[in-house]
Amino acid sequence: MDIGGTNIRAAVATGVTSFVDHVSLRTPAADGPDAVLDAVSDAVWAACPGGTPDGVAVGIPGPLDPDTGVVFAAPQLKGWTDVDAATRLAKLVGCHVVVHNDASLAGYAEWVAGAGKGARHMIFITASTGIGGGLVVNGELISGRAGTAGEIGHMPLGTDYPACAQGHAGCLEGTASGAAIARRAKEAIARGEKTVLAALDLALVDAAAVMRAAQAGDSVSCRLWHDAGRALGRAVGGLINLLSPEIVVIGGGLINAGELLFDPLRAGVGEIAFEVPTKQCRIVQAGLGTDAGLVGAVAWAVHSFGEG
Repeated sequence: MDIGGTNIRAAVATGVTSFVDHVSLRTPAADGPDAVLDAVSDAVWAACPGGTPDGVAVGIPGPLDPDTGVVFAAPQLKGWTDVDAATRLAKLVGCHVVVHNDASLAGYAEWVAGAGKGARHMIFITASTGIGGGLVVNGELISGRAGTAGEIGHMPLGTDYPACAQGHAGCLEGTASGAAIARRAKEAIARGEKTVLAALDLALVDAAAVMRAAQAGDSVSCRLWHDAGRALGRAVGGLINLLSPEIVVIGGGLINAGELLFDPLRAGVGEIAFEVPTKQCRIVQAGLGTDAGLVGAVAWAVHSFGEG
């Protein structure tokens, strides 16, 4: 299971990372935990019309305890505070349930079957509307006490950088996320900067629109993508110094910008990372695309409940 703010996706594992065609239902995100868990249960039965599954693994956004199944908070889901999701869902579906952070599971998927396959030490970063991540150290997915290990989006850049949506001044997500790129583009338009984006309805000014404008040579848009890539690269450089991974895998929608993102990212890494660990670390694009979260949940289900 992969629970998002818009959709719930469910699939039956047929192997360590393989699954049959998935089921997708709308997430009643504004209706509280009971409504969401009822929808998750409906998705389980839709995916398993032949009977009760051996177990269910669920990827959920936000801090949680993977050992107890308690979700401390879920920013995209209303009313999720200290919800014992594993116990409540287990009663609905009649089998054991494990939960994990969705970004961590996407990273786990890249490690098991994607761009990080075979590495003992991997950092995964998903750069999309927000920024998240996952850590594999010594061949083990690291969760931390609150299940938030890998919250790379909230690394500090410095107090002179914009705040993220959580209000953290100088947070990486406030500069390098898709939401930040869109916000900064609108601010540039409001200041009267010369940009082709000013001809658009403000509602249409998102990271994808800024990407297209940058690819067409718009100087403001190029600057915004350069700033985002450089900030992300400096964060990656700091992580390389801290953890010395074999590979850093970058996923999420922003990688669709290609070298518009990766050129300043690599340069940013070089500004702060030590030479020796950098030479021994590859920085690559993720390989599983939008299926990473679901593949990770499948792999975590097999990890938790076995292949038998």
